[in-house]
Amino acid sequence: MNVVFHDKPFKLTKENYPLGDTFHVIDNYLSEELHCHWDRQLVGSNLWSKTNQVGSESKTGLPHHSFWGGTFFRNRINDYIDPSMNKSDTYFANYFNTRVMNDFGFRWVNFDYMGLNSQTQGLDGTCHSDCDPECEWNLSFLYYLNQFWNPKWGGDLRVYDKNIGSGVAEDMDKYEIGRIEFKPNRLLLFDGRIPHGAEAPKPSARYVDRRSCVLRGSEIRLVPKEEERREVAPRQLRAQRYANDRI
Repeated sequence: MNVVFHDKPFKLTKENYPLGDTFHVIDNYLSEELHCHWDRQLVGSNLWSKTNQVGSESKTGLPHHSFWGGTFFRNRINDYIDPSMNKSDTYFANYFNTRVMNDFGFRWVNFDYMGLNSQTQGLDGTCHSDCDPECEWNLSFLYYLNQFWNPKWGGDLRVYDKNIGSGVAEDMDKYEIGRIEFKPNRLLLFDGRIPHGAEAPKPSARYVDRRSCVLRGSEIRLVPKEEERREVAPRQLRAQRYANDRI
């Protein structure tokens, strides 16, 4: 596992993609105004539900993990999942997706999911992979939403060398190969086939939740700069104006 920190986004090219075992980290990805705007908007949104679960084979039917979540898009980026959802929620999500595509120079071929996770103490995420082993051209993003986070509260992204599912504490520690700290306004991009899981906040966080946005697809294609400007820029500018109007 390698972790590379960048001070700004970079273009994906044939030389640096697929990403292999490298996690790329960009801090302060959004402006402070946009970051705070989106987090405030989501905290006050009604799109959250206690449906973010990973099932198990237990005869009890109990899940491996269960915490709050919300879905923006599934399978197609422009499909609104819940007709009652506040359109401004999906509009900023669409802006975020468009910006990511533009900043890193790619398009989704097989888009899978964009949604939210919210964890409080005790709600550890299960070790999992985002896509199947054969999906070499996949890409996963994690964006950390909270406006404030005390490092003593934990919430690290744990990375494993084996997909152990729910596991037990001893196995989680045994197969862990690295961690990436949870930090507000931090963006991660990585190969979603790498097993990983989100650590719950520590008891010292009380009921402050760890909020993150997941954006992933099982296949992308790289695009030239000319195509980026032609296809993405107009939509990004419209979304940027929309966001700025609401700050």
